[in-house]
Amino acid sequence: MVTCDTIAAIASAAGPAARMIVRLSGSRAGEIGAQLCTPVLPAAGALRCRVAFDALEFPAWAYCFTAPRSYSGQDMVEIHLPGNPLLARMLLECMIKLGARQAQAGEFTARAYFNGRIDLSEAEGIAAVIAAQNDQELRAARQLMAGELARRLRPTLDSLADALALVEAGIDFSDEDVTFLTPGQMAQRIAWARAQLAELVAGSASLERLAHEPRVVMVGRPNSGKSTLLNALCGRDRAVVSSVPGTTRDVIWADVPLLRGLIRLVDAAGLESAPPSVAQDAAGHISRQMRQHALREVEAADIVLLVMESGSEPPELPRQPDLAVLTKSDLHAPDQRPRNLPCDSLSISALTGHGLDLLKRKLDDLAFRVASATAVLALNSRHVQAISEACDALARAAGQPTAGLEIIALELRQAIDALGRVLGCVSPDDLLGRIFATFCIGK
Repeated sequence: MVTCDTIAAIASAAGPAARMIVRLSGSRAGEIGAQLCTPVLPAAGALRCRVAFDALEFPAWAYCFTAPRSYSGQDMVEIHLPGNPLLARMLLECMIKLGARQAQAGEFTARAYFNGRIDLSEAEGIAAVIAAQNDQELRAARQLMAGELARRLRPTLDSLADALALVEAGIDFSDEDVTFLTPGQMAQRIAWARAQLAELVAGSASLERLAHEPRVVMVGRPNSGKSTLLNALCGRDRAVVSSVPGTTRDVIWADVPLLRGLIRLVDAAGLESAPPSVAQDAAGHISRQMRQHALREVEAADIVLLVMESGSEPPELPRQPDLAVLTKSDLHAPDQRPRNLPCDSLSISALTGHGLDLLKRKLDDLAFRVASATAVLALNSRHVQAISEACDALARAAGQPTAGLEIIALELRQAIDALGRVLGCVSPDDLLGRIFATFCIGK
């Protein structure tokens, strides 16, 4: 990846907005910005200006940064212009004509990494913030972006590096009667490092798991109102609705936005009071498959939503539901609530909208309940693998108390290299390419 030329890109989200941002980074950023803006841009600071090119002229704000005190660590200019996507694209094309190059995906953040502004885990945190789909994922990504993983790993990495230096010194002076680190002291350092890494992994979540959309499966008897509720919650006619029982014969789903993120709401076939007969005719075969699919969805669900009419009996389920929804409240009196329900319940009417807002809040709490007020640190699969390799190396070192100093040094070096990969201290080019390729253009 070339890091010495000047790059340009639209750095704001796609689509119309109140304001859009076109960003320049590199040695010629100030020069190109000066050819577009009047009055003369400052070396650093903000300026209300006018941008002119191709017989167009419009008001804008220019924000100028000098190396190394910028996001990328290079000279940077950001032009904030009226939020017209066509205008932003035209400005970008003009910058390219003046000598800039269209930025590759993630190239601004890659330059920030190469110029020492951020470490690799912080770069991954920025990508995670951009891609966050729910509140928990965003909280965890912000922790990563703020350098929390580096803060927790640095003491362990520094301790192991110090231990390695003392071991290697002992190897250099093996002919002398000098001890830099006793076996007992070495064992204590290794045990402390292993405990720190184990605590870090145990107290962290999986970033991939936080990105998972909670799967909410609606289950109930035929004609209980599941399809109508699905359409009401997702805001469109996703499922066929009919007064004829058994209309839903296969699994139907839709993504439903809630306050803290998206859930995947699944509508499965209705469950009869008794399993279908074992008759070999086509109808019996289809009914058995419908029931099997519905029960599999219930078993795999993150949240089970029991949907039933007031006054009816719930079907037999392989697990306890998380919430019961009593449908068609516009047709039933309040005293017709079923007794001895295995979970909390609420009454709704998908046709009139009664109770739908409360149901969304309940689903939001079930799907995105936060264990504590403090944002949890999240590790991606690359972090977990590297920390696991470090722990394995330390375990091998601890398991050979009588091994020579060369063997101990080798295992310590492997542990340090593994942890170094987390922060980008040791990063092959192909690894960097894979990480920054996940960014969008302009970031």
